[in-house]
Amino acid sequence: MKKIVLIFGLVLALASCDSTEGPIYDVNNGAALAAFNRTVQTYPVDDSGESFTEVLVGVSTVSDVDRTVVVSIDEESTANPSEYTIDQSTLVIPAGEFVATVKVFGNFNEIPETGQTQVVLNLDSVEGAILDNPTTGRLQHRINLFRFCPFEDGATFLGDYELTTVTTGIFGVETFQSGTVTLTQGATVADRQFSSGLYDAFGGFGPYTWTFSLICGEVVVPSGVDTGVGCGGSIVVGSPEVNAIYDSADDSEILINWTDDVDGAGGCGGPVQITIKLTKL
Repeated sequence: MKKIVLIFGLVLALASCDSTEGPIYDVNNGAALAAFNRTVQTYPVDDSGESFTEVLVGVSTVSDVDRTVVVSIDEESTANPSEYTIDQSTLVIPAGEFVATVKVFGNFNEIPETGQTQVVLNLDSVEGAILDNPTTGRLQHRINLFRFCPFEDGATFLGDYELTTVTTGIFGVETFQSGTVTLTQGATVADRQFSSGLYDAFGGFGPYTWTFSLICGEVVVPSGVDTGVGCGGSIVVGSPEVNAIYDSADDSEILINWTDDVDGAGGCGGPVQITIKLTKL
């Protein structure tokens, strides 16, 4: 089963403690403090149906009995409940242990195609322990979820590429300006961006920043860029009718489909489906 395990040293120095026989925590004297091990993590959700991440809740002492962990979803969360599942059976610190390893499963099909959503967990209680001081921030944990399938064989889809046109746009001219562009990472490891101008045949406009996402074999273009130029209106260059595909193990060439003059709002005879090719230099 695939998993993403984010193990970091607990600020409570949990891992360094020795096991002790019998119930040694003392709530009245504050001997058992509970907190998340960190405040935020990033969780790329793949399409296997088996992907999960782990959230660690720790205490500063051990016990000879299991201790139940209670969490809630903060109202700041932007993720829909259908996008994730918390494994309730993992909300426990086993006897003799310092840590609860809480599994959170992402639902690839429910997560938005591009961008991130967040699940914000509140640590409400740990049986037999008191919560850490709220001012430390360790009673809340944010998980940033997004769709992603890992690249393979050293492919990065970053660096310099030569942009050429495969299929022309409005009036039969090239939409994007040909030439060298540099792909950089966007908001997530799945996102890419580059700068390019438009419509050399009409004197050239821009440059503009263009973004796309590499999502499990598909090249996904977001809603679009309002260019501010057109034939009585403003042309938007945006999402295509059909996404292009890519090989996760080969970043030497990337085809990207777009729509030139989305919905015909620019008044230039659109919409027109176009394709550009990026060839790695």
